[in-house]
Amino acid sequence: MNQYNRLLDPKKDLGKFSGTLAIYLLVMTLVTVLWELLLGMILSGSLRKYPSKVAESMTSQNLWAGVPYFISIFIGLFIFNAYRKKALFKFDLKHKGRKMTPSVFFILLAFLGFSQVFSSVMTQVIERMFETIGLYSPTPDLGGTIERSWTMLLYAGFLGPITEEFFFRGAGLRGLERYGKIFAIVMTAILFGLFHANFDQLFFAAIIGLGFGYIVFEYNIWWAIFYHIFNNFVISQGLHYVAYHVDEGLANWLQIGVLAIGSIVVIVVLATKWPAIKAYIEANKPQPGVFQRSLASFWFWFFVLFTILMSILPYVIPLFQMANLKR
Repeated sequence: MNQYNRLLDPKKDLGKFSGTLAIYLLVMTLVTVLWELLLGMILSGSLRKYPSKVAESMTSQNLWAGVPYFISIFIGLFIFNAYRKKALFKFDLKHKGRKMTPSVFFILLAFLGFSQVFSSVMTQVIERMFETIGLYSPTPDLGGTIERSWTMLLYAGFLGPITEEFFFRGAGLRGLERYGKIFAIVMTAILFGLFHANFDQLFFAAIIGLGFGYIVFEYNIWWAIFYHIFNNFVISQGLHYVAYHVDEGLANWLQIGVLAIGSIVVIVVLATKWPAIKAYIEANKPQPGVFQRSLASFWFWFFVLFTILMSILPYVIPLFQMANLKR
């Protein structure tokens, strides 16, 4: 079992990381809103003689949809480096563990497919629950938006995965490591899922966060970055491209095949390696009471409630829109 100084406070450390995430999420929101306002003002000024074309021009500017995210992650690097007291680049990203083996490499690839299936099931459960009380979520084609915008593709496929690993599995994991690997992996995974602030990505991000945390502790952060990029660029965007640009029947079989193979491999590994997995958890779990004490953090629950509220909003907004149309 991982030992640590009893004078340390898991509530304070989890709260500090959660508060830093809240600040970063607020920065991303504000930068995005300001970008949209600035773009709207510029277009309205240049097209003031043709007001009907403003909305059309705004849509055409989707090409630059990733720019506010570029600005946000640049600011985020300063925020998280400050949170880690300048240790992010000096220490957090330099840890090296074991050498990656071919078998582990392919098992972790399969883990991404398993995570997609599990999260899809959980998302469907959530949506059915909301539908029973009359809440329906619009399903925006995020993959299509990314495909039409090279800036969003650059962010979602490359820069986002890199910086998210820096922030969560770099700064966050190392900031909580003193309480045990399992505590750090679980809490950063939960916060990573919530950070995405929508139910479509909540479960998937949390699950892969568990895997990425393990990768960083046992191998290094650059492998986590590789798998994160592979998932976003190759699997997620690749399957979206196949779905819309290949024969529908073939596309369905390809998607089912990729996800099914991944799920089968992971289930077999869990069944055959469970004693080793259980031993790893036992050797790296926190001391009794750490999870309970950490959950007394105000900033952790502030972040939880804030992101859940953002996740619920897409289900509620259509109700207000319908109510206004009926007036």
